[in-house]
Amino acid sequence: MHRVFLPLAFAISVVCAVPGVFAEENKYVGNKACQECHSEIYASWEKSIHAKAFDLLHPKVRAKEKKEAGLDPEVDFTGDKSCMRCHVTAWQRGGYAFDNPADEWKGVGCEECHGASERWLELHANKKLKRRDRKLKQAGLVKPFAGQSVCMRCHYNVNSPYKYRDPDRLIDWTDVKYADTYHILP
Repeated sequence: MHRVFLPLAFAISVVCAVPGVFAEENKYVGNKACQECHSEIYASWEKSIHAKAFDLLHPKVRAKEKKEAGLDPEVDFTGDKSCMRCHVTAWQRGGYAFDNPADEWKGVGCEECHGASERWLELHANKKLKRRDRKLKQAGLVKPFAGQSVCMRCHYNVNSPYKYRDPDRLIDWTDVKYADTYHILP
């Protein structure tokens, strides 16, 4: 029995160790790919706090809120790695990086909430696709309000200096009155 099990275990470990054998990680393509079909939503997102999330890290921006969180409002946080997860798109996943600080990756972009779109973008454009929702989900499209887990990655992040600041922290971000914080809902 061991003679059969060991070669099989070795084969499985080799196959699992080879990148991309089972499922490659979906790649991020950037906000402009979404703008082509969702121009109204994109225009509204550009005005949102999410689009400007990186700008909040500059000195003197939102000084009152920074003080409430115990941060020095005079400090420039744009180079602080601990802030990037919630203030840029695809940090350490092929998007924003200090050695590639492209504007397209600054702020919380489309794919930060809806998932890296390389595999689902073409499917998403096909409105006549059979079992479209299921195929999109399998390809990695995220519907952010399904369980709020997407919002909570930042808004309830245990590493955030803001976690103790606001007594109304348990906000229902899916409520339409907060739509201007992300984009106009379709």
